[in-house]
Amino acid sequence: MNDVPLYASRLWPPVRPRTGVASASVLDLLHTLGLVARTDATGVHSLLPLGLRVHDRLTAIARRAFEERGALTFAPPTLQSRTLWEQTGRWDVYRCEGALLTVSSSSGEEMCLAPTSEEIAAATVRDHLRSHRDLPVRLSLSTAKFRDELSPRGGLMRGREFTMADAYTFDTGPDTMRESVDFLNDACTAALTGMGLTGAFTAAADGGSISAGPSTEHFVLADSGQGSIFACTHCGNRGDSAVVAAHPPPPGPDPVVNVIAFTLTLPDGTAQTATVAIRSDLHVSPRKVAAAIGATRVDLFDPDHLHDQLGKKAGTLTPWDAAGAPEVLPLYDLSAAELETFAIPDGSTGLRTGVRWSGSPGLPALHPGGAELHHATESSGCGVCRQGRYRALRAIEVAHVFELGTQYATPMNLRYSDPNGRPTTPWMACSGIGITRCLQTAAELNRDRHGLRWTPGTGPADVHIVVLRADLPEMRDRADRLARDLAARRVSVLVDDRPLPAGDKLRYARLLGLPHAAVLSPDHTDAETEDITRSTGRTTRTDLSHMTDQNLFTHT
Repeated sequence: MNDVPLYASRLWPPVRPRTGVASASVLDLLHTLGLVARTDATGVHSLLPLGLRVHDRLTAIARRAFEERGALTFAPPTLQSRTLWEQTGRWDVYRCEGALLTVSSSSGEEMCLAPTSEEIAAATVRDHLRSHRDLPVRLSLSTAKFRDELSPRGGLMRGREFTMADAYTFDTGPDTMRESVDFLNDACTAALTGMGLTGAFTAAADGGSISAGPSTEHFVLADSGQGSIFACTHCGNRGDSAVVAAHPPPPGPDPVVNVIAFTLTLPDGTAQTATVAIRSDLHVSPRKVAAAIGATRVDLFDPDHLHDQLGKKAGTLTPWDAAGAPEVLPLYDLSAAELETFAIPDGSTGLRTGVRWSGSPGLPALHPGGAELHHATESSGCGVCRQGRYRALRAIEVAHVFELGTQYATPMNLRYSDPNGRPTTPWMACSGIGITRCLQTAAELNRDRHGLRWTPGTGPADVHIVVLRADLPEMRDRADRLARDLAARRVSVLVDDRPLPAGDKLRYARLLGLPHAAVLSPDHTDAETEDITRSTGRTTRTDLSHMTDQNLFTHT
């Protein structure tokens, strides 16, 4: 349907004369040019006809990237049952986080508008998986997602309703799962490149509430980015602060050591209480704790039960309390373990200074084995090259690839028969590309001082036919013929047939930023057009028959 010509005189909302200012923010441009509209609901936007064209083209690019590499596309529902989400325990987790939008049917059945698709993808495969010969399975999908963001912001960047192009893979074990992870990263890279996000790069990341295993984020650098990526100034090693290898920055005067308690979920499902001693100017990375211990989940210990377990309230724990507590695993971040003297809490408000690991009055010697368990900061040393320091760069996350392992397959009883007939759990991985986020990101990164600037195949159309003296029937006929010829060659076209001065039309063409503008003028012969390439501003006189035969408008 994107090959059906659009006509500016029939667009909704109507294209107003002198619409938009090139220096406006990209979100304002998307609004004033009629691609996106705000609604009464915070964090919820409408995609107008021009914006929906961009959305559909980006979705098609993502689908093609996965299907060309062997994935099959399916369409699961976004409305999902509570019983499905309770199988993985995420109904309560997401409800506690305030992220799950829930509804009840007239019969009382509780459901959610899903923010992610792990449960429904696993259930879909579970219903049909029988043998190891059925694997691997690689499925892609594109659906609307819903997340009850506490603070939706940035237009399409972080909303309560958004479109994701996801993929899920199911394999026989960890080695084949990692092959699927390579497949997912390759497909994401191809999709993002096709969307015009040619500067996208990958970095190790925190899987958050999706995955307890390793993950990889795809980023583009942008001053408008709402996230950050840490990069070493010497070797270029980069990643999320929660996972990137980092040496603690030098301590300030009179450093304080705090102790934070966690509940670890071990691979066998049992719970283990652990504490982390860390310098007070740093933050514990649960992801690094999980990696160090082999835990599948790391949660803050419930402060209401802390006194029963450790005999003290939160904020008053010391390393000696943790070391002497039964059934508690004491851990030590390098930032604390490498200190010679430091302070520890002394009651609810005071501090005891001059404390040493080798022992102090009333405190026996401890021998902490330090591990890197802290979030990196801008002053952290690189844990890879040991020469550079990390610098935080503003970035936009546009895709994410997760190693799920058996995190979802086990509780959902997903099984297949191995070559010996034994029931075995498959290993999963998944990826997600934020289509609506990519729409705004592509508009942001490719704009210039004249307005938006879409790459071929990504904008509302590829050719902007500017009809001068559109009040003349013969000029409208010429435009219709050219539009039909280009559409027959699957070139997407927008025809500006409004009876306006040439300057207004050319300004609108620059502002909207389609890859090419074809100017039809009564001063040209019927066989001629003036082609303006948006990315370079170059103008050439082109023979219409040659242009449509060679499909010149599909290239910049």
